[in-house]
Amino acid sequence: MKRLFLTTVPILLAAFFSCESPFALRDPEPPETSQSTWIPPLSPEQVLSNLQSAIYERNVENFTRCIVDPSFIDREYRFEPDAEIAVNYAELFGNWDRDRERTVMQQAFSLVPQDSSCFLEFIDMSSPFNSSDSAVYIGNYKFVYRSIQADLPGAFEGRAEYWLAPDRRGEWGIYRWQDNRLSGSTPWSHLKANLGG
Repeated sequence: MKRLFLTTVPILLAAFFSCESPFALRDPEPPETSQSTWIPPLSPEQVLSNLQSAIYERNVENFTRCIVDPSFIDREYRFEPDAEIAVNYAELFGNWDRDRERTVMQQAFSLVPQDSSCFLEFIDMSSPFNSSDSAVYIGNYKFVYRSIQADLPGAFEGRAEYWLAPDRRGEWGIYRWQDNRLSGSTPWSHLKANLGG
């Protein structure tokens, strides 16, 4: 029995030291990817919910997906800024499209510190028109946005009109977005004007 033990010990030691140490430090994992809460927008309400999630998660891809993709629908996206901002930035908003929307939100999210947050709240959102191929949602919003850029306010408030339609895949998207200021507040158009130029 003693002889068996003496011949087995060197084999076990050799096996142990030839393996990677169980206490060795492992390679670091890659950084977490951005969170994504996306639900296929098979209704106009789901588009607005996805829009809120995209803002909260600062996910520019999902934000852009809330807007109609001209590859799948015969409609051009149109953003109509607040009237006062439209006068001052007529040239900028005259060529506004889905790509510009994406670029601006990418820049906007990049200005938010990691430990800060964004969120979009809809207040009294209602639908005066809703059919199988078109819908309109109107209501007030509050977009809380805390960035490192000192000249931008911490929140944007206004009244929005979202015009939505389904594409050839059956997925709904915003094809017209109208922004109007509320008394004493700064509308979302202000952010787009400041970062879109």
